[in-house]
Amino acid sequence: MNPMKVALEMDGMSCNHCRMAVDQALEQVSGVESKEVGIGTAVITTSDWNAIRARVEEVLEEEGYPLRKATSTAD
Repeated sequence: MNPMKVALEMDGMSCNHCRMAVDQALEQVSGVESKEVGIGTAVITTSDWNAIRARVEEVLEEEGYPLRKATSTAD
């Protein structure tokens, strides 16, 4: 599959500590090829969003930042 970018929007993020926690959580997800994390948002690159979506949602929820929206586009 071709890589795609997925824009994520999360609730509850308000500071740099939040951003670092999400960055580290996404680091643990196999299939996230790259990531850019901001406060309340992240853009990840993956070859198979459908395969990793549940895991991404799980790690974000574990950190306390539930996924509100995910929008994918071809890279």
